[in-house]
Amino acid sequence: MGSSSWGAELLSGLRPLSRVVLSVCLCVLAVPLWFAAQNTYRFVEGHHTKTEGYVHCESGGPCYGAWRLPGGQRGNGEIRGLPFAADEELLTDVPLYAGRDWAVADRSALLAGAAWEYAGTGIGAALTLSIAWNRSYSSGSRDDVCRQCRRRGHASTAAAGHEHGSAD
Repeated sequence: MGSSSWGAELLSGLRPLSRVVLSVCLCVLAVPLWFAAQNTYRFVEGHHTKTEGYVHCESGGPCYGAWRLPGGQRGNGEIRGLPFAADEELLTDVPLYAGRDWAVADRSALLAGAAWEYAGTGIGAALTLSIAWNRSYSSGSRDDVCRQCRRRGHASTAAAGHEHGSAD
């Protein structure tokens, strides 16, 4: 008889409501993965460019501006990572890394953000699975399944020994 996987063992030890909670938690962990993938895509597919005209920054908030992309396309929207001083000093031609509807002042911020999101997802998944693993042991139902498996194992071992002994 083959051994069961750790996933099957984990789920067999959880109560139905705990299984639902585990499934929801693992699905929620897909959200940071989506943002990490988006930042990784932007890091690879963006373009170096400069702002056109002045940048408008809200006090303590985001900055907005427009930029020209290769191929004559124009982009505009929020520029992440740009300090408020860019608006106060009426700067033009601010270097950016941008796509059609997004821009960042520092390209490495995209990679750093993606790394944090990937790491957070990994830590969250490990924490979620370890809590579920501990709860499956504490619920007692896995212990019952293990006792039944051991009983079956002992019974089959005894029967095999008896058959072996009668063959001699």
